[in-house]
Amino acid sequence: MEPTMAAGDDSATRRRAGGASRRAGASRSLPRLAPSRVLALLAVSMLATAILWPHAGCPVRLAEGAGLLSWLLTGITQTVAGTLGLVDGTVTTVTGLVVDVTALLSAPTQCSGQLCIDMQLAGKNHPDMASVNARVLLWSPKVANTTAGDEYDPRTKDWASVIATCRAMFKHEKRLASFFIRASFHDSMAVDVRNCPGPDCGGADSSLLLTIDELTRPENAYDNFSLLTARAAKKIASFFDVSVADTLAVCAAVAPEVLSNGRIRILPANGTRVLPVGRLDSISPAPPNQLPPASAGVDEFVQFWAARGINAKEAMALMGSHALIDTQGCFRGPKDVCDPTTEDCSNVRMFRWENHYFKDLCSPTLEVSTSPADPLDAPAPLMDTPILGMTDDELDAEARLQTCSFTSKEARVMALNRLRLTQAGLVPEDPDMRDAVDVIWSNRNCTGGTAYRVPASHCPHFPSWPYTGNDALLGRACQGHGDSAAHRAVRGAAREYLASQNIWDNHYRTAYIKMVSTFARFSPRAVNISGHECVSRTYLESACAQAGAGPATQDTKDLYAGQYDGLLFSSLLSDGTCKACSQAAPPSSSCSRSQCSQCIDTFVSSRTFRGLTPNTSLLNTPNCCVCSTTLREYLYNATSQQVMHMPFMVRFPDLLPSVLMVPAEPLPAVGQVPVPERPLEPAPVDDDASPDVTSNGVLRDPPVTPYHSDPSRVCPREHGTVVKVEGFPSSPFRWTPFTRPFAKPPKAQKANSYCRNGTNLCLDAYEFDIFPTKADLGCPNGTTWILSYNGTSPGPTIRAPVGRQTLVRFNNRLTNATIAGTPFYPFTPCDTTPGRQGRPISVHLHGEASLAPYDGWAEDSTCGGESKDYYYPNRRAAYGWYHDHQLEITAENAYYGLSGMYIFTDNKAEGGCGEPWNLDGLPDTEMQFKDAVLDHSCQLLYDRSGPHRDNLYGDVNFVNGIPWPVMTFEPRWQRFRWLNAAPTRPFKLRLIDAANGSDVGGTACRVIAGDGGLRRTPARFPSAGLFMGVAERYEVVCDLAPYAGRTLLLWNAYDKRRMKAVPFFCHSHLVAKIRVAATVGGAVASPAVFRAERPARAVLDAVLSNDTDIPRALAMARNKTCTRTFRFGRRHGHWVINGETWHTARVAAGNVGHNTWEVWCLETGGGWYHPIHIHLVDFYVLARNHLVEEVHEYERWTPKDVVQLDPSSQVSLLIRFGPHRGEYMFHCHNLVHEDFEMMRSFRVVHTGAGRMNSTALPMQSQPKLIESLNVIYDLYDDPVNTKFSARPTSGLTPLRLLSNASSSVNPLSFGINNGIYRIFYPGGASNESALLYNATINPWLVSLPTTSRCPAPTPAAGAT
Repeated sequence: MEPTMAAGDDSATRRRAGGASRRAGASRSLPRLAPSRVLALLAVSMLATAILWPHAGCPVRLAEGAGLLSWLLTGITQTVAGTLGLVDGTVTTVTGLVVDVTALLSAPTQCSGQLCIDMQLAGKNHPDMASVNARVLLWSPKVANTTAGDEYDPRTKDWASVIATCRAMFKHEKRLASFFIRASFHDSMAVDVRNCPGPDCGGADSSLLLTIDELTRPENAYDNFSLLTARAAKKIASFFDVSVADTLAVCAAVAPEVLSNGRIRILPANGTRVLPVGRLDSISPAPPNQLPPASAGVDEFVQFWAARGINAKEAMALMGSHALIDTQGCFRGPKDVCDPTTEDCSNVRMFRWENHYFKDLCSPTLEVSTSPADPLDAPAPLMDTPILGMTDDELDAEARLQTCSFTSKEARVMALNRLRLTQAGLVPEDPDMRDAVDVIWSNRNCTGGTAYRVPASHCPHFPSWPYTGNDALLGRACQGHGDSAAHRAVRGAAREYLASQNIWDNHYRTAYIKMVSTFARFSPRAVNISGHECVSRTYLESACAQAGAGPATQDTKDLYAGQYDGLLFSSLLSDGTCKACSQAAPPSSSCSRSQCSQCIDTFVSSRTFRGLTPNTSLLNTPNCCVCSTTLREYLYNATSQQVMHMPFMVRFPDLLPSVLMVPAEPLPAVGQVPVPERPLEPAPVDDDASPDVTSNGVLRDPPVTPYHSDPSRVCPREHGTVVKVEGFPSSPFRWTPFTRPFAKPPKAQKANSYCRNGTNLCLDAYEFDIFPTKADLGCPNGTTWILSYNGTSPGPTIRAPVGRQTLVRFNNRLTNATIAGTPFYPFTPCDTTPGRQGRPISVHLHGEASLAPYDGWAEDSTCGGESKDYYYPNRRAAYGWYHDHQLEITAENAYYGLSGMYIFTDNKAEGGCGEPWNLDGLPDTEMQFKDAVLDHSCQLLYDRSGPHRDNLYGDVNFVNGIPWPVMTFEPRWQRFRWLNAAPTRPFKLRLIDAANGSDVGGTACRVIAGDGGLRRTPARFPSAGLFMGVAERYEVVCDLAPYAGRTLLLWNAYDKRRMKAVPFFCHSHLVAKIRVAATVGGAVASPAVFRAERPARAVLDAVLSNDTDIPRALAMARNKTCTRTFRFGRRHGHWVINGETWHTARVAAGNVGHNTWEVWCLETGGGWYHPIHIHLVDFYVLARNHLVEEVHEYERWTPKDVVQLDPSSQVSLLIRFGPHRGEYMFHCHNLVHEDFEMMRSFRVVHTGAGRMNSTALPMQSQPKLIESLNVIYDLYDDPVNTKFSARPTSGLTPLRLLSNASSSVNPLSFGINNGIYRIFYPGGASNESALLYNATINPWLVSLPTTSRCPAPTPAAGAT
C-alpha cells in the first residue's frame, strides 16, 4: 500500500511549490511562513480541484507492474516534464531538495475534498490527462530564467474560469475577498523604486511571499491574511497553470464585484481587454522597509505613492478598500450590531463595498495625537486581556467576533477551534500591537461634516477607530487640517469619494489596474484580458435548464442529448455540434461560444414552437454557455439522470460518471480542554499599618511628597512649566496648597411640596437648571468654565428626610446658543435628531433604588431646551450623590462639574426618626473629593486623544470644588461624609498630625457607614488609610477633642499594590488641612458624644436573613461558587465586561429573579483596577480572592453599591435584587472606562425566570401582592419608556408655580397618587394590595399611610 497525502498537508504544498528544473540551478532558500492563524484548511474546502493528491483515508493500490506508472510518466510530454523538472520520477525543488514523486503521480485515485476521480478510467477518455495531472500536482512557479517562466504564455489560459473560480471562492468566504485585495494592494507597492525596473525591484512579482513589513503591521498581526491568500492563490494558479502573481491580480479584481453585488466591475462585461496578465513570480521576498509605516503622515503618504507613479487622487481611491477592514467585527451600521447567534451576519459592514471609509475619515468626530517619542512622556500602554485563561463567557464574546468575521462554516469552525486552543494555552496568542498614533473616535460634532456631505446619520458610528493611524491622519486632512499640497489633494479626493459612490468606483477601477501593473515583471507574451477568455472550449451545461439539484427535468435531458428540433440553425443538430457542446466529447471542431448560443436559441424556439413556455431567465447564453473549465454550481450526471450540486472544479465534465463523492466530513470542533485559572494577586490586609509620611524625618508646611525620592521631578519649577508623572501632564502652574477656606455646597431649596390629604404621604420638589458658568478654582491665570447645577459645582446638596419622596426637575439649558463660545459642544443624539439641539444630559441618583425610567439610563437623554422629572423614594438613611450619566460623555459632564451630594437623612430635627449612636447631635459635614488638571488658560484639561485616553488624573485635589482647603472644626466629635467623585483617581485617606506626621485616624476615628447606610457596628478606622475607589462613599466619625488647638492633615496615601501606575504629582498626597479650634464655641455646654451602645440594623439586613441567606452565601463564596461571574478586562482596545460592551451585547444578565439574591463574582481581566457600581441594589462584600479574610474590616457587612476591584483580583458579592423589576446598568465607575464601553445591563424579571428562585423573599409567593406590584413594574420596567422621557421646557409650568391640588397630570401629586413607590409607601393608589402594609410580608416597607413610621423610643441599656 502506498501512503496517501491529505489535501491540506503542508509538506505537499511545500513540495509542489518549487518544481523548477535542475537546469535553472535555482537553490535559494525559501523563508518558511508560520501556520495560518485560523484558516489552515480553508482553501482546500473552497478550491477543491478534481485532480490533486490522494485523499486522506482513501488508500489505493498501485497497478500491477508498471502499467499505470508507465502510462503517467510516458504520457507526460517532454515539454511538460522539462517544465516541471521531472527526471526519472523525481523533481528538484528551488531549495535544491530532490523529491521522489513516483507515488504521487501513480496513485490510481486522486481526491480533493469530497471529490475523487478514478485516474485509469479518466485516462482512457482523456489521453492528455497525464500532462494536466502532472502540471497540477507538480506545478512550479513562473519564475524568470526558469523553464516554467520562459514558457509561460498567458494567451493560452482560461481566464474566464480563473475569474469564475475567484468569484465562487469569494461568495463562499467573503473575507478572502478582502484578503486578496489587501494582499495585492500592499504587495504591488512594496517596491524599491531605486532598483526598478529589474530583479531587485520587488512588487507584484513577489506574490509567493509578502514583505516582513506587511506581516508586522498591526492589522496583519491579528489576521495573518498574507499566508491565507498565498495558499488560495497557489491552488488556483496550479489548477489553471498560471502564475501566482496573475492569480492575485485577477482575483483581487473580482473581489469588489462580489462585495458590491455586481455594482463595480474592474473587468467590464462588454469584453474590453483592460487587465494585463503574464506576470512572473519570484521566489524572493520583496525588499524590506518599502511600505510606509501605519502611522505615516499625509505628506509621507502622498510622497510614497507619487514615487510609485500614483497620484494622490488614485491613492485615496485605493485606500477606500479599507472599508473592508475586519476590526469592524459585527458592526452593520449606526446602532446596528449583528448577533451571529440569532442573525445572518454575512452582510456586516466589513463585507460591503461601500464608501463608508471616506465618511468615517472625514467625520469631525475623529481626533488624533501622536504618541511621544519618549515612552516616559505617555502613560504606559495597556495590553489586552489575554485569551489564555478566559472564562467561557469571555470566549463566547470572542467567538461572536470571529463568527461575524467569516461567512463559511469551515472558517468559523477553525477560528473557534483556534480560540479554544489559545484559551487552554496550547496555541500562542497573536501579539498585541499599538499604533504610534493615538486616535479617539467619539460621537462629538456629528453634524460638523455635513458641509462636505458627511451625513449626521453617520453617528453613532462604530465605537472605536477600526483603521490605522495613517488613515486617521488622512481623515484629519479631509476635515480641513493642514494646508500643504498633499493635504489639499487628499482632502479633495476624499470629499469627492464620500459624496459619490460611483465616482469612487470608477477611480478605484483605473487606479487598481495601474497599481497591479506598474511594477509587475511580465513575460514577453503578456497580454490584456477582459476576463471572458476561454482557450480550451465552450461547454453547454444542460443543468442550466433547471434551478436546483434533484432529478433531471425533461428540458435538462433533451439539452444534454442534443435531440431537439427548431426552426433555426438546424444544421447544428444534424452535425452533432449541440450534442458535442453539451456532452464535452471532442468534436471535429471545438464548440464556440456563438455555436453554444445558437444551440440555446434553437432549444428555446423549439419549445416555443411546441406551445411550451421555456424559462428564459435560465435558458440563456450567459447561464448555459461557459468555459469548459469553469466551476459550475449544478452539473448534470447522465448516468444517474440527476442534477448534482457541485461546488467543485471539474476540468473535464465528461469525467463525472467516474467521479466518486466522498461524504463530507465536518470540521471537528475542539473538545473540552483544561483551561488554566488566571492567577490572582495576593491581597494581605494591612489596615493597621501606619507608614511614615515624612520626608527624611521632616514634615514641612505644606508637606513635601514622600512618594518620590526627588520631588523636583513631579513639581513644576515655575508657572508655565508642565511635568509628566506616569505619562500624565500636570497643570502648568506652581500651586500652593492650603490657601482657601473650606465651604459646604449650598443647600438645595425646595420649589414646592405636596401631601396627600388624610395620609402622611408627602413629596418635596426641587428644580435645577443645568448651564455653563465660570468659576474661580484658584487658577492664577483666571476663571474656569464649568458645567453647573443652579450655578454651582458641586451642585446644591439635597437633604431629603427618609419617608418623604422627592421630585427633582432637571432643566437642561445647554442649548446651542448657551454653549456657543464655551469649551462645551453639542453631542449626539441632540445634534443628530431633528427638532433637538445642544448637549445631552442624563441624571443618576447614585445610592437610591429608583424606578428604571428615573435611574439615569445612559441613553435616556435630555437635550438642550428640554426637562425631565425624576421621582425618588428616599427609603433609608444613607449618603448618595447625583451626577450625569449620559452615554459616552459621562466623564466629561461629571468632570466639568455635573455632580452634587444627596443625603437621605433620618435626623430627628429634619423630620426623621432619629439616627442611632447619638449621631443626631454630631456636626455633619459632607465632602466631595475630586482631582483635576488645568491648561495654560485655566480651563479643565481632558485630552481624550492623548494621555487621558484610558484614565484621567489631575494634579489638583479639590474638596467641594476648593483646592486643598483649610477646614476649621471644634474639638468635639464630628461626622464626615466622604465621597470620591474623581473621574479615575482612587484615594486612600488618612488623618495625621501636621506637626510630626503621626497617625490620628486610627485612634480618633470610626467608620460607621458605607454607600448604602449604617453598618451593624462601627469599624476601626484603618491607620494605613481608608481606601476609596471612584464613587465610593464612607461615613466617618472622629473625636477631635484630644487635638484641640492642633493642626491635622487629611492625607492621601499611596498604595503601590492597589494604585498601580496612578500618578502622584507634587501635591497629590494632600487633600485638606484641618485646624482644630482650642475650645467649643457658642452655647454648647456639653457637646454630643458618639456612643455605639448597641448594634444598628443595616437596612440591607431587612431583606437578607442572618440565619439562612448569609450563611448560605458565605459557603458559596468560600467554595468559589458564583451565580454569575463578570470579568472586567480589555479586548481589541475596548474596555469590556465578559468580552462585550454596551454596543455589542448590552444585556449581560437577562434573567435575574425579582427579589431573589445571587452571588456575583467580579474579576479583573488584567493588571488594572476598576471601581464597580451596580445600579438599583445594595450588596455585601463576602470575599476577596475567594477568601473572606481578605475583606477589609471597614467594608465587611457594610451596605455598598460600589466595590473596588483591585488589579488581578476577585470579589464575591451578595446581592438582593429588589425592590423593583426592570433593566438597570452596572459598570466600571472609572468614568473614562465607563464612557469607553465598560458598561452593561441586567434585567430583573419575574421571580420564576431567575436562577436562584429558592432565595426569593416570602412576599413573592403572594399572588395578590405581586399582581399589585406588576401594575407598576409592567409600566416602569423599561428605562426609556417614552411616557417618562424628557419634554420641552417651554411647555412646562415651573414647579414653584404649581398648585398643591391633586390631579392625574400635576407632577407634584403624580407619584404619590399613582403609588409608583407603593412597595415602600403604600396607600397612594386604589389598586394596591393590603399585603403591602404588612411589614412581616413586605420587608421593603418604609411607612404606613396614616401611622408614624418612627417606633416609640426605647430606654438605653441600664436606664430606669
